[in-house]
This record gives sequence, C-alpha cells and structure tokens, in this order.
Amino acid sequence: MSIGIDILQDLHLSRFVAIDIETTGLDYLTETIIEFAAVRFVNGQATEEISFFINPGRSIPEYICKITGIQNDDVKDAPAFQEVAEDILSFIGDDPIVGHNVGFDANFLEYHFRKLKGMGEGEKIKHYLILTNDMYDTLLLSRMFLPFLSGFSLEKVGEYFDVSAPEYHRALPDARTAGEIFLKLVEISLGMEFQDVRKILEILEPTDEPIKTFFFHLSTLLASGKYSFPATLNKEMFMYSTSFFNIIGENEAPQSGTLQVEPIDEQEIAEFFDEGGILQQSFGTFELREAQVEMARSVAHAFNEQQFLVVEAGTGTGKSLAYLLPAIKWSVKNYGPLGRVIISTNTKNLQEQLFFKDIPILHSILKEKFKAVLLKGKGNYLCLDKWYTILHDMRYRLSTYERVKILPLYLWVKNTETGDISENSGFSVERNMGLWSKFIAENNYCPGKSCKYYKDCFLMRARNNARDAHLVLVNHSLLFSDLAADQAILAEYKNVIFDEAHNIEKVATDYLGIELSRWNFRETLQKLYQKERIETGVVVQLKKRTQLSDLNESLKKLIISHCDKIIDQTSTGWKLVQQFFDEMHNFLQQLVPRDNSQEYSTRYRYRKEDGLHQHMESYYNEFLQHFRGFLSELNELLEAFKDIPEDALKYQKQMLQEVQAQFGQISDLLDNLQFLLHSEWDNWVYWFELTRRNNVNDVRLYAAPLNISDLLYHKLYKNLNTAVFTSATLTVGRRFDYFLDRVGLKFVEPERLQTLLLPSPFNYEEQVLLAVPAFFPDPRSPQFREYTRDFLLQLNKEQKRGTLVLFTSYALLNEIYHALKMKYEMERTPLLAQGIDGSRHRIITQFKEVAHSVLFGTDSFWEGVDVPGKALEILLITKLPFDVPSDPVIQAKMEMIRKQGGNPFMDFTVPEAVIRFRQGFGRLIRSHSDYGAVIILDNRVVKKMYGRIFLDSLPVRSRIFHKPQELWETLANWFR
Repeated sequence: MSIGIDILQDLHLSRFVAIDIETTGLDYLTETIIEFAAVRFVNGQATEEISFFINPGRSIPEYICKITGIQNDDVKDAPAFQEVAEDILSFIGDDPIVGHNVGFDANFLEYHFRKLKGMGEGEKIKHYLILTNDMYDTLLLSRMFLPFLSGFSLEKVGEYFDVSAPEYHRALPDARTAGEIFLKLVEISLGMEFQDVRKILEILEPTDEPIKTFFFHLSTLLASGKYSFPATLNKEMFMYSTSFFNIIGENEAPQSGTLQVEPIDEQEIAEFFDEGGILQQSFGTFELREAQVEMARSVAHAFNEQQFLVVEAGTGTGKSLAYLLPAIKWSVKNYGPLGRVIISTNTKNLQEQLFFKDIPILHSILKEKFKAVLLKGKGNYLCLDKWYTILHDMRYRLSTYERVKILPLYLWVKNTETGDISENSGFSVERNMGLWSKFIAENNYCPGKSCKYYKDCFLMRARNNARDAHLVLVNHSLLFSDLAADQAILAEYKNVIFDEAHNIEKVATDYLGIELSRWNFRETLQKLYQKERIETGVVVQLKKRTQLSDLNESLKKLIISHCDKIIDQTSTGWKLVQQFFDEMHNFLQQLVPRDNSQEYSTRYRYRKEDGLHQHMESYYNEFLQHFRGFLSELNELLEAFKDIPEDALKYQKQMLQEVQAQFGQISDLLDNLQFLLHSEWDNWVYWFELTRRNNVNDVRLYAAPLNISDLLYHKLYKNLNTAVFTSATLTVGRRFDYFLDRVGLKFVEPERLQTLLLPSPFNYEEQVLLAVPAFFPDPRSPQFREYTRDFLLQLNKEQKRGTLVLFTSYALLNEIYHALKMKYEMERTPLLAQGIDGSRHRIITQFKEVAHSVLFGTDSFWEGVDVPGKALEILLITKLPFDVPSDPVIQAKMEMIRKQGGNPFMDFTVPEAVIRFRQGFGRLIRSHSDYGAVIILDNRVVKKMYGRIFLDSLPVRSRIFHKPQELWETLANWFR
C-alpha cells in the first residue's frame, strides 16, 4: 500500500525534512559536527536535498574516521558551522523534522545554534528554543512497531523494509534512508486500531515526548472515518523471530504417563548416527563421527541403567544430538515423571542452538513425536494482571519518564504468544530493570488460579507446558533457583542432562548465595510510594481510590490514615536506608588496603571478627525498629483490607496483592541483612563490594555457601535416576577426579557413576602449532609487560592475521591496548578491546567481519567465543588463568582445603586454571577446516613443575622456542 497525498495531508506530513549529521563524538556539549545532510519529502517523494562537510576546528578521532570514512583532509577546507548555520535553518524551515534517533541530531544542532546566538553555552538542552518544529523519531517508532527485529540501527531497519543506502554513517544516504523508513512506518501505523492509538496518547499525555504529535494526528485521521485501512500489525509479523513460541510439538504430549520404565534400544540409537543411518538418509552431507556414536550409546545406557554419566567431548563431536536423541527416545517411551528430561545449559547461545536448530532437526526426522519446551525464570515473563492494572492506572503507577519507556511494550503485549521479554528487542530489560520489575510476577504477588488472567498467563502457560513436556530446556541458573525453591518451578523430575557442565559449581554457588544493597530496598519502597514530578506507587493508588469510593466514613478514614503513615514511613525509611549504607560504606572502606588501585570496584572478604555487626549495631537497631514498625503498619493495612467489601474499590484485589508482595519482600530483605551483618556461619563466605560511580558511595554485601558438593548431592542427585554431565573441558590431566569432587559426584555410589573421555574429532597436530616462547621473562616480573607489548608489535609485522589475545586482568589489557593503539592504526590493523570498543556482541561481530583484526579479551572471552575460519588464525594466551587469590570466594575455598589437610594450590588453584586454560585454547579450532597457531607467553608452562599439567591437558604437542627469530621463522613456515 502506498500512502495517498490526501492521507499525508491529514497527517500533516505532506512536507517533512529528514536530517542526519556525523560528529566527532557523542556528547553535544564537548563534540562538534563534521557533516550535515537534509532531504525534503513532499507528498511522499524526495524532492530536494542539501549536504556538506563542516570544519570541526580540530582533528577527527581515528575511530570516527573508521566508522564514517570521513578523513581530516575532507573537512580541512570545509566551512565552519557558523558559515552554514543559516543555510541549515533556512532549508529546514517550519517542516516537521524526521531522523533515526532524531534527538541526537537535534540536540547537536540546537546547542550549536544557541552557541552562535550566545544562549546558555554549556547548559544541557531541556526544551528546544530554536528548532521548535515537530520531530518524529524513526528509532522509537521502529522499537514500537518492529519489536521482533534483532537490532534497530538504520541499516537493520532499512534491511527489513528493503530500503538500503549505498553506504551507512554518511549524512546524505542516512537522511534519505531515514525519510523512506519513516514513510514505511507511517504505513504500518495506518493499520492500527483506533483504541490503541488513543491508549498510546493516554500513555504519552503528561510527557514532553515529540512523537505524541504524530499519534494525535493519526488518531484524528482514524476517528474521521474517511478511510479504511487493512490491518498491518498481526501475529505473524510479530512471530518473525520466535516461530516456535518456545514450544516444539505443542500437541505431542499424551494425556497420561507410565509408572514402569521400559529400556530404549541402544543399538538403534547408535545406528541412527552410523553410516547409512537415519541422519545420513535425512541429510545429503554427512560425516560419520565415531565419538558421537559412542557418546549416544553411552547416554542411552545411562538412561536404561539409571546411571550418572560424565562425558568430556570436544568441539565437533556433535554432542548435542548425541544426548538429545536418547533423551527423546527415553522420554517418549517412559512418558511421565520418570521419563521427562530436564536439559540445562549455561549460556543463552547454546540454549538457542538446541531449541531453534538441533531439536527441530530431530522433530522433523524422528517417527516418535515429542514435545519440547524452553522454560525461563519468572523475571522473563510479563504478568498480564500487573500490565493491565498499571496501564489503567498509570497516574499512580508510572513516572512520566517511565511512560515513554513502555511504548515498545504496548503493541508487543497485544501480539506476543509467549510474554517472554527476550523476544522483544525494542525494550531493553538491562537498562530498565526497575521498570520491568513492575510488570513481572513476584513471589508474594501471584494469586495463582484465582487470577482473572490465569488462562492467558504467560508464566503459568510456560510452566504447565513444561510439566507435560518430554524435554524441558532451562539454564543452570533456573535449575538452581528451582532447587532453592524446592522444585516449585519444574515440579518433580528424575532425569537431568547438564551441558557446559564445567560451570555447575560456579552457578550453583551464585544462585544459592545472597546479595544485598540499598537498591534492593529502594526498588521495594518505590513500588509502595515514590515522588518525582508526581506521586506514584500502590499506596498512593489505594488512597486515591478510597477517597473516591462509597466506603463508610470510619473505614475510609482508617485506610487513608494507614496510607498516610506508610507514605511518611516510606520516605523516612529510604533516608534511613541511605544513612545506614553510607555509614557501612565508611566503615568497610577502612578494611580496604591503602595500596588498592582499582578505580571502580573492590571486592573484599569480611569475617565476624572484623566487627561489622558491632560497629553497625546502633544504626541497625534504629533501622530495624523503623522497619518493624513499617511492617506492622503494612500488616494493619492488610487487616483493614479484610473489612472492605469485595470489589468496593477498583483494582482492589491487585492492590491487596501488591501490598502483600512488598510486605514479604521487606521481610526477606531484613532477614538477609541480619544474616549478612552477623556473618556467623563457618561454611559460608562473606564479602563486600565498594563501587565509586557517579559520586555514589555504593556498598553491596554478599554471602555464598563454600561447599556446594554436599548440597548438590542431598538436594539434587539423591532424587535423580539418571544424570548426564558433558562439556569440552571436564578433565585435568585426562582425569575426572577434580570435577567429580567439586560438584558432589564423589558421593554417588561407584557402581552408578560412569565416566567417558572421548577423543577429539580434529587433527590438532596438523591444524595447530602450539608455541611457547621460553625466552619470555616470568609473567610476575616487571619486564613481562614490555616484552608482551613488543611481541605483539612484532607479531603484527610478521603475521597480519585475525588474532585473539586473552588476558587475565583488565589492568594489563588496558595498558597494552593504549600502548599499541596508535602504532596499530599506523599499520592499518584494527584493534578491538573488551570494555573499550563496545559490547561483547558488537566487538566479536566486528572481529569476524573485518579482516586481520586483533581482539583483546579477558574474563568471558576465554569461553563462548565462536569464530571459525580465517577471522581467527592466531590465539595468544598472555598468562595462565589462575584465579585472583584475593578474591573472597577463592580465598575462603583455599582456606577450607588447607584446614582439611590438602594443598590449596595443587588441589584447587591449578585444576581451576587448567579447565579455564583449556577453554581458552578451544577458541581457535572450531571446525575441521580451521588452521592456526596458539602462542603461550607464560613461560611457567615449561619452567614450573605444574606447567606440565597444563601442556598435557591440550590435544597437541607443544614446541618450545628459545630465540625469537626461530619462532618467527616457524610461524612463517606454518602459515606458508
């Protein structure tokens, strides 16, 4: 459908100007414009345009040159901003302004116009004084109308609409593309229902958001009845990227299950993967993998014999299908609690690979029909009761700022099948945690079957589907949360498969632990009462509803009195929380060594003898007295609720549930605070974290159980029939002892526990050169940094190849990065670094796409990075990945081993480092065609006795180099 001229006229869009600018940086107060472009659209057609460079009066940063392609030579003879300002204003005139993230462009222009006129230089822009035109943001509209897109860059949205620019990050093509995208978005908006447009206007009513004008004109047009438009928003469109609705085989579960188990055919399962088997018959390209056949047979045997199986299988084994097939066969044949299989992964990437790739393959080719469900924690699902309550009562429940933020949720909620927020890329949970928490079911809020939205409840539907599914996919976090909640989420199960099992101990420790900060209190208190420009919160809502009600006067007065007291106590409570945590920060600051050089965050262990409880006792008593009184007042309000006739107040039930939820939340917070302050339990470790950001002296308290092996055995393993643990890195020195000990499998009866170490499918001797430059100094010496810097410089000259450099600390990464950045730029080598050049996803994508890039990573980059092919040919491991001995949890675990008569270094530090080291090594070879070199700069692998354990854990022999030239020649020959 193309938009008619009369429609554009009624929308006040017969003329508009699409703009775009390129700048020297992101902050309009300190940066300046280097290119401007504008395109005028008349009756839906681009009719005229202007475009020119602007001299910024300074050098353009190198990264801006890379992104835009604009060089300093391009702007050196260009006019200054003051010379073109009038041309810009004249071209724009009074027409509406359109842009992708138009506020960015408009703020730059407005600020620089004001500077020329001597108006408020250095002041943040709150209202436009010069650019008073209507403004329409294609980024915001895209987030609202296209929440299923994987990203919202101009390029991504343009791709969706088949509106492509010849190049991006240049002002004129970007402006033209933004204008064309805007017309497509207007087209979509015409298919909206009138009541939805009115609701969006109601959401925006008290805000200054410019898009309000667009929806006002749209509502006027739709109300006129002059036109009839086909619906352009439908479920199919919203399911663009979530085609399985988190369920595969929705109707495949039988009505009743078996009570007796029947074995599955191990030979049939092995033959499935064999030459001429079903897998080969279904796919033309097939590769027989002996290790995959053996693993599948072993998993089937573990189900039949009710055993625990631990399998190490490297990348390329095909382990996902090897455990999925027997799991499906078992669950179908033994449907019910004895057959249902829980599959737990650590990363989202693997979870999505299993659910959106591997399981659909098996579902399409197996005779057995089965149901698989992807289940997540409750914080992922929108609660319809909360959503509609808040939407109909926004005045008391949302701040003006939050109203704009919920726009990308509105149309998504009407169309989603799952309510799983991860399918809505238009709304960032990470940036809006407090807001999103208003829309999810809290532990003490959900009324279960008595909720009027129970039949449509996304969370209940997901959990009910999971309870009658054959396979349930979860992550380790959810599984351990469920364990802590006595299987309230997953219900009874007897079979578990852990993939990425090397992470079990760490995740279990995190999820069975406790964390507390002032922000936990703030979030809870704000749900009761918050005052910004307007008062919001459930207590404000209750008070207003009571005032407008027909309740008898004495009950009215009682409830209003309780509400007023709670409002006062909430404000006083937040002040007390701030004072309490400020004082705790000041005290804990004294426990931090003076030589601490960490800029942002410090983690330090505290013990009972450090006196935290004694120091805070008087503050704690005042704090506790207030909050006990606060809970008492909340309780009296809950008692008063009992006297309110049913449905006497609008949203009565929801308000009651909300007050109950926050009562429970405050009780839990006080219990946690007491546990953390007293720090009395020997089998727990306690620590604090100090953060200095945005002039806030923040402190967080933590506690975690020290030994989860016993806990896992008694809470999980004792109740299981079959458990499979698999990963590419479970052994140390080709032995499973360390893993079995750490995760509690040592308690399992020996006859029920089997281990399987599978050979790698790759020919590492032919695919990898493993080099150790023994001429390097000890990594603990001052010379090591200098050697590393010089080595990386020389490596870039000798071998311009995709290189991943793994560090063990941000300090060394940052130092080497800043030392090499300019030199690499002169050599035209793209250098990317974790924490400096963007998000993890962004820099990995850039690393894959830009040839001969060098990527510096630490922490999470040692595992989960998958870069096959030429993009990664050299892997550099700077130091052995030993845990930081001062880390509170590490420190406490080492102490415990020492008390038990063990050797903390050899029994814990080395094995942990070996597993991480093997994960790092595994980044290089991801397929049979990959080829490259791994260089270990840490000479301890050849100079220390324990070094042999590291080298022996790798599937390739190492080559030791005593002279640099010898190494460079070998590298050259290897790649030749």
